[in-house]
Amino acid sequence: MLPWYFQPTHDQLHRHLKEGLVVFDTNALFDAYRLNPHGRTEFLRTLGMLGERLWVPHRVAEEFLQRRLEVINECAGALRSLKKVLDSPFSGVEKALRNFGTSRGLSKEQARELAAIIRQARIKAMEKATEFYQFDLKPADCQDHDPILREIETILDGRIGPPLKDMRRARQEAAYRFERRIPPGYGDDDKPPEQAIGDYVLWAQLLEEVERRPRPVLLVTNEKKSAQDWIVPQSDERASLPRPELSAEVWERVHQPFHLVNVQGFLRLANEHIDAQVSVQTIDQAQTIEAAQEIVPILGSEISALERRFRGRYVESELERATTRMHAMHAELNDLRLSLSNTPGESPGARRLRDEIRQSELRVIAARRAVRIATDRLAHERVEAAEEPGFEGQ
Repeated sequence: MLPWYFQPTHDQLHRHLKEGLVVFDTNALFDAYRLNPHGRTEFLRTLGMLGERLWVPHRVAEEFLQRRLEVINECAGALRSLKKVLDSPFSGVEKALRNFGTSRGLSKEQARELAAIIRQARIKAMEKATEFYQFDLKPADCQDHDPILREIETILDGRIGPPLKDMRRARQEAAYRFERRIPPGYGDDDKPPEQAIGDYVLWAQLLEEVERRPRPVLLVTNEKKSAQDWIVPQSDERASLPRPELSAEVWERVHQPFHLVNVQGFLRLANEHIDAQVSVQTIDQAQTIEAAQEIVPILGSEISALERRFRGRYVESELERATTRMHAMHAELNDLRLSLSNTPGESPGARRLRDEIRQSELRVIAARRAVRIATDRLAHERVEAAEEPGFEGQ
């Protein structure tokens, strides 16, 4: 039977780790930065244990160097980013509570107490996040003095493949495969051309290396589970399988099996088959990092929608206050006009009432304008909210 439709056996995985070519993609290598210092030490030590079996495509090395500082900045700025993300929704909640207190007759002390609950929750969340996560590198120091890069360079010395000799032909082949949805890489065909062919170039370099050194291939990748040009979607918690076309292509070239795992899976296999002694904490952290990479884009859109919703609620409250004030101004104007109708025309009282009516009319005009502005703002917020992913007319 065709073996690439089934999970590899224990013995097959053992051969992958002990005899095979273990290939890392760019995102998997970046876990060296994203893991905490202890996890990083265990991760890099495990890479070193692979010896000559460890191999990295030239494309991966290029992308790693191109994006290294970006990932360092991402890690170093994680707490700053979290604070920014938290500030907007929490500020919206505070405003909503203040408006609630004003419109529902709460005392200033009661309104302040409600707002304080939100402020304390925000402060507590940031304190805990700072306690749980610290990044030990400074971006400014890493331009020329990056200790992680130096260690990776030592581990990968002599283990980085050459570039493709004919990139023109590679681009033509990538276009042919994308058009026919032959994996990998067609999922990136909406990116700029040089980025779109990245996965295919990695794959072509891997195939060249396995032809030079025929052996089982284990690709370690943190590709998202939704990346259907690499991975067969699973409806349950089973380990992901590579697309059968990929396994078949390797088999047709060199009669060797191909499999892929994420960093977490690799570390588990390394513990089992090469006695890597990676801690449970590091393995769990690797799983968390992969999950975070999957949900960050989703989380970003959800936060955007949440911010939009809070702004909408705030504008609704503004409109309610403006409408209430406009009705009060109208009532005041009507009362003044009624008083004037019952006052002798040239008396001092009539002149005073006419002055008050003119001032009241100006206040009514201003109140009407405030209602129009709030109405327009609310309509604008609702249109923008309706364009957010997952909007359900809330």
